[in-house]
Amino acid sequence: MLGLLLMNKKTTTWVWYSAIPLWLLIYFAQKNPEIVEKYYSRLLYPLGFSLHHFFMNPIPLSLGDLCYLLFIFYSIKTIVKKSAYWKIKPFQLFIDIGTIIIITAWIFHLSWGFNYHRLPLNEQLNISIKYSKKDLEDCMDKIIERSNDWHHQLVSSDTLKVKFPFSKDEVIRKTTLYDPIHKKTVLQELKVKKSLLSLPLSYMGYAGYLNPFTLESQVNVKMPVQSLITTSLHETAHQLGYASEKEANFIAYLSAIKHENPYIQFTGNTFAFRYFYSELYKLDSDLAMEKLNKLNPGILKNFREVARFWKQYENPFEVIFEKTYDGYLKANGQKSGIKSYNEMVGLVINYHKNESHF
Repeated sequence: MLGLLLMNKKTTTWVWYSAIPLWLLIYFAQKNPEIVEKYYSRLLYPLGFSLHHFFMNPIPLSLGDLCYLLFIFYSIKTIVKKSAYWKIKPFQLFIDIGTIIIITAWIFHLSWGFNYHRLPLNEQLNISIKYSKKDLEDCMDKIIERSNDWHHQLVSSDTLKVKFPFSKDEVIRKTTLYDPIHKKTVLQELKVKKSLLSLPLSYMGYAGYLNPFTLESQVNVKMPVQSLITTSLHETAHQLGYASEKEANFIAYLSAIKHENPYIQFTGNTFAFRYFYSELYKLDSDLAMEKLNKLNPGILKNFREVARFWKQYENPFEVIFEKTYDGYLKANGQKSGIKSYNEMVGLVINYHKNESHF
């Protein structure tokens, strides 16, 4: 991409002019989610994804990770090479960086980014995202009951943690999404890739990510299997065009509890519990602790295993990565930023209110 810096002045000028129609397109998309849903998310994006899917899936490595590594390498090389020139003409540095940002923004929005402005999933399902404290408690009690039931089926004692009988490679192969709109399992084969940057992702506090340029789902394979399951589902939900974090979390939850594998169903319920616990704790910390103590002790051991993993990678810079991602989400229309992950709770509660069984 840094070859863009070698463009002539006329081309660079046109790139800067193109920022105006891009801004207008984004503004239009924000104001017209129905049009984005109909023509981009359900028509143009699936065509683009199918093309990416055809070329990217056969490649075992993450091409997106390789592109990022090459970008970092050439960025450093270009900075060293052009630093003297930029020192003489500092305004040119602003022009060059701006050119790269504008072109990247065009590619990002056309390939995936306009999905941030599609019609909200709750409106498509005709459900609310609001709930009362009683709604939160009632749904949480059912999730606790289900979590304990699955735990009893998977271990011989309620004090034992669940040990997953499949490898991380098998987890990735078991990724199957449930489509809540059409109420069916997504038949299209989805492929999650092991990130080449799993160690840096661990220090950054990231479980995985979707590359919006290559449309590959990457997961941090250093995580425990329990986290790998839900992260794989979450990232493939993004891959299918659900940009909202709460919607990707919700689809990951639904896909897990409707999966034929009991270990994945167990993971889906305990995944939801963590978010319900977090939301209830904000309202009533004592009651949240009561609910936590209703879980089988073995489930808490699974939670501690995940917590220990992230604990070993804690560092002072993690808060910077968190704030950066929070700003990125807010810039793309997710007003709650990083807190939007927790908003899946409202979707889960109201979805199950409409279900005849739970």
